[in-house]
Amino acid sequence: MLHGLLMDGKSWRKNGFISLFSPFFHVVCPDLLGHGESEKQPVPELYTQQGQALSIIKVMDELGYDKAHVIGYSSGAWAALGLLNHHPKRLHSVALGGWDLKNGLPETPEGKLSFDMFMSYATSTASELTSGLSLNDQESIRCFFNELRKYSEKKEALFPYKTPILLWAGASDPYHSAMAEIAQQYGLSMILGKGDQLSEFNNPGKASIKKIFKFIETQKGSMPSVTCS
Repeated sequence: MLHGLLMDGKSWRKNGFISLFSPFFHVVCPDLLGHGESEKQPVPELYTQQGQALSIIKVMDELGYDKAHVIGYSSGAWAALGLLNHHPKRLHSVALGGWDLKNGLPETPEGKLSFDMFMSYATSTASELTSGLSLNDQESIRCFFNELRKYSEKKEALFPYKTPILLWAGASDPYHSAMAEIAQQYGLSMILGKGDQLSEFNNPGKASIKKIFKFIETQKGSMPSVTCS
């Protein structure tokens, strides 16, 4: 399970996913680069989508799993797309939540959303996510964020994939319309929760979690020995 910006792997315990999945799957929730207990080196080259996907593959290798089901939310969904792009044979299925699959980060009058604008908004609306960050933490997250700014569906030719994919968004998430358009265009299933971009992750409805579980459970290879990473 791959978390979003300013969060860490523990976020999946707080929102109820781990408690539902862990009796049936080996659940792995790594801290993505620049977050939690992972390395925080402000070196831009370390944060590429391909590099982050490879880091996740290395975790799977260390745990002895050839394939996994992946759930990614927000920047975690972006990282999961890296697995779809570069390591599709290592995946049983993927659930992508809270990420604009058409446009990536939103446009502003000054162009793509900048890191400084993002941090200003996060500090004013979710100060618990930013209050403990050191300057080094912020510079590491800036490197991650700047990779997100490069995302483009047309540039990356992301769909279709052979891997089973489920999309997930909150009804008040500004990204949900673009995700719904992708779902319709490529015949993908989509779960629509009740929250906005942040609350849909922090406080997802039980129905949403159960639908994601059901999707993963019905995919080939969904046995208790499979890793959800």
